[in-house]
Amino acid sequence: MSKYEFRPTRPHPAWIETPQEQWESWTWQLQNRITKLDDFKRISQVDSQFQVDLEDIARTQTDFDFAITPYYFSLIEMANSNCPIRKQAIPSSLENKKLDFELIDFPKEESMMPVPGLTHRYPDRAMLYTTHHCAVYCRFCTRKRKVSDASTALRSQQISQAVDYIRSTKQIREVILSGGDIFSLSNDALGELLDKVRSIEHVEIIRLGTRNLVTLPFRVTDQLVSIVKQFHPIYVHTHFNHPVECSLEAQQACLKLRRAGIQVNNHTVMLKGINDKVETLRELNQRLLLMGVQPYYIYHCDLTYGTSHFRTKISDDLGILRSLREKFDWSKDSSLPHYMVDTPGGGKIELF
Repeated sequence: MSKYEFRPTRPHPAWIETPQEQWESWTWQLQNRITKLDDFKRISQVDSQFQVDLEDIARTQTDFDFAITPYYFSLIEMANSNCPIRKQAIPSSLENKKLDFELIDFPKEESMMPVPGLTHRYPDRAMLYTTHHCAVYCRFCTRKRKVSDASTALRSQQISQAVDYIRSTKQIREVILSGGDIFSLSNDALGELLDKVRSIEHVEIIRLGTRNLVTLPFRVTDQLVSIVKQFHPIYVHTHFNHPVECSLEAQQACLKLRRAGIQVNNHTVMLKGINDKVETLRELNQRLLLMGVQPYYIYHCDLTYGTSHFRTKISDDLGILRSLREKFDWSKDSSLPHYMVDTPGGGKIELF
């Protein structure tokens, strides 16, 4: 029997009287996200343990909005200012620190767009930016230049143009549908887009980029799964960064996809003060395997502007991964993820 338990998430006192049916509704969760300073003020009045500097948060809003689902907020350990969920979700004026070598568009995706919204960096694959919307706006987001900005959302005509480009470019065999968050689309819109991409004869594999499994697991409904599983071979890529995110609700969402034959891969971002410890990563990866999720990549945090307080040293990351391999003999185990460093415009480099 595993020593790891998967516990249900108890709603924060701000939502303790919410009926269970509403709490488990992904649309209710989106409609009740924390998106304003007054929301933080209201919660601190309900819960004296939760304290935030509203002026500090306000200083970040000119560059990047914030949004947090009640579910993800409820994972925060309120009395702990170093809580890993708090650091990932609640803005800090540290984001205003911009270093000379940091870039607004670190992956240089915009310069590799033959048509709006479609990045064609590698010959055999392309990524379609489908939506600006996410359930939670992660503070370390590599696309914070456009995520949360409604003006960056593609119009239906632009999506059609992107699909036409994929259809006419025969070497593309793999398409990544991302954003924002692909699961932010309605079921109908998602099904329609998947049908268009799958109808292209030379497209062999479709990958879906989502963090909803972490921040809004209720989005993985039976209806969503029934739509996605029609388009095999299809893969879901998500971002669990800390064991606290591996709740019972998250486990149920992941297993629901796995039981439908959908492979779920995890891309962890190494984040200073959040998961840059051997034991933290070991527990995270063990929990992921129990959830039916393959630990796939560990990323060095991109050189995106305003993220220096999250960034670890590559040498430290490699030391942690070597300790994982040596201490737990994971060299023979496929659960040890690949350590990747993204480069500006040059693609990913595997260092471990």
